[in-house]
Amino acid sequence: MNESDPLWTTGRVCLWPNALFTGNHFEWRVPVDDENTLSVTWCFSRVPKEREPYVQDRIPAWHGPVKDPYTGRWISSHIMNQDFIAWTGQGTTADRTKEHLGTSDQGIVMLRKRFLNDLDLIAQGKDPKAIIRDPKINKCVGLPVAERQALTEGLPFAQLRKHPLLGRELIDGYPFQAGQPAEVRKLFQEAMGTD
Repeated sequence: MNESDPLWTTGRVCLWPNALFTGNHFEWRVPVDDENTLSVTWCFSRVPKEREPYVQDRIPAWHGPVKDPYTGRWISSHIMNQDFIAWTGQGTTADRTKEHLGTSDQGIVMLRKRFLNDLDLIAQGKDPKAIIRDPKINKCVGLPVAERQALTEGLPFAQLRKHPLLGRELIDGYPFQAGQPAEVRKLFQEAMGTD
């Protein structure tokens, strides 16, 4: 990828303070308590243009495993599973007094400053970042998307199959979270016309 690529120039959107939007999926991280976090993902896969309009009777869901139930080992085969391993590898409560941030940790420093600035604003009775109180603009907030046209208008099957991001799920399966049930994969393949 070069620096003119839309994934570099548009990138991904961090929805303050605990979500990620990539264009075809959202990821929410919700603290359950001081030691546990619930991760919820909602994904959207547009069918090829030849299969539109497509009617879906239900939205399938599943609980993705983080560890192998037989060996107890972390599952590292999928993108989000790799993220989970990186997070949990820090320990239940990371001792920040022992960390040594370097230049590659600039994002961490920026994020912490943003959180602390928002806490200061709240203490002053002001709104933190990303609060939209005007009902006229709070109806549908447009977010930057690297592949907007492909996601909103769709692609014919031949183009979708060759697409470097959107097409890989057609061939390789669901890349984000381990544990996609065979029934869900089959529904996806039927919808896409690859069964």
